[in-house]
Amino acid sequence: MAPALRVEAFVVGFCVLALGVLWTLANLDILELLPTLRTWWPASLVVWGLAELANTYLSRSAKGPSR
Repeated sequence: MAPALRVEAFVVGFCVLALGVLWTLANLDILELLPTLRTWWPASLVVWGLAELANTYLSRSAKGPSR
């Protein structure tokens, strides 16, 4: 049986992928990385919070209804 998908692992992988894409675009002189990161870093907190909420919801729904 395949292991269950962990939300945190997905979010961390997505963040690493996004940072790699931004870094590549910066190396190609398509965008400036530091101003972009200064503008958008709070979005990482939002994504992290959403991942924690999703993890809590998924773990509660997997346990079944509470009595």
